[in-house]
Amino acid sequence: MEKMSIKEFINKILAGAAMGIVVGLIPNAIFGEIFKALGGVSPIFVTLGNITGAIQFTVPVLVGMFIALEFKLTPIETASIIGATFVGSGAATLTEGVWVLKGTGDLINIMIVASIAVLIIKWYNNSLANLGIVVIPILGGVIPAFIGVLTLPYVAQITGLLGNIIANFTTLQPLVMMLLLAMSFALIIVTPLSTVAIAYAISLSGLGSGAANVGIVATLFTLAYGSSRVNNKGTTFALFFAGPKMMMPNYLQNPILTLPILINAAVTGFFGFLFKIQGTTGSAGFGLTGLAGPINAYSFMETSPLVSTGILVIQYLVVPLGMAILTHTIFTKMGLYEDKLFTVNTGEKK
Repeated sequence: MEKMSIKEFINKILAGAAMGIVVGLIPNAIFGEIFKALGGVSPIFVTLGNITGAIQFTVPVLVGMFIALEFKLTPIETASIIGATFVGSGAATLTEGVWVLKGTGDLINIMIVASIAVLIIKWYNNSLANLGIVVIPILGGVIPAFIGVLTLPYVAQITGLLGNIIANFTTLQPLVMMLLLAMSFALIIVTPLSTVAIAYAISLSGLGSGAANVGIVATLFTLAYGSSRVNNKGTTFALFFAGPKMMMPNYLQNPILTLPILINAAVTGFFGFLFKIQGTTGSAGFGLTGLAGPINAYSFMETSPLVSTGILVIQYLVVPLGMAILTHTIFTKMGLYEDKLFTVNTGEKK
């Protein structure tokens, strides 16, 4: 088993997870709302919408695959990890004798299962080469999946516990509530925790949903502006569809980014309070992804279409982008961090 530092191991897990999320979510993020709107024009758009929506269910599989690629595993080892992450994700549940797909699964548990699978496979090191096709799926697939099934309920409690804490924010004065919710969701979106799951767990809606959305948007522009300084245009462009989780490894490896994210989220949340930005439980954890945030916020506005559109442009573009540029410029000039912190490893060939 080759030697590898704990930091390097974790970085590979995070990088694989980030790419799996991006690839799995981008099709529906780009075309989901478009195909939904065109559904009445032709049945083909309904079919295309169902296809892009279904691709989201492959996130556990894709995360397992990309993690395996990070560790340069063989096809059999990769397939075993894919099986383990799918089962351990909890995305498929047995309900009354029928297997039911439920979302993309628990990302934290997926990463735990993948880590265990990689460690077991590396430890085994194909010791019995002639029996590899039999032994590896069991050691690297079944055993990690079994452990994942056991850990899933406990890992899910982390989301529930955080949800309970955040739920208390909704009982506070509206301005304080919006600031705290915006800042909370701004940070959660760059961790393995699911903002969507938390929003549903506490039935976040109205001003609370709006605050969560603008907080996520603040993080998006913070990372997108930093990305534009060091990455190619395609990578930065993808951020607006895949969402901030695409740069989860960058954040977790560089906690100093918490500072600009919180400041930008607080200011964006303040404007959300001024403009009375609202949303639904279904839109609370998405931000700009699929335009869920702006579209739902627009539906709550009682001003003229022109004024409402102007408010959305200010709230979802001018303020977060302006703050991203301002904080990035100040903090880089102060030497708190450098542009290179935003470099994304896409795995593409140069």
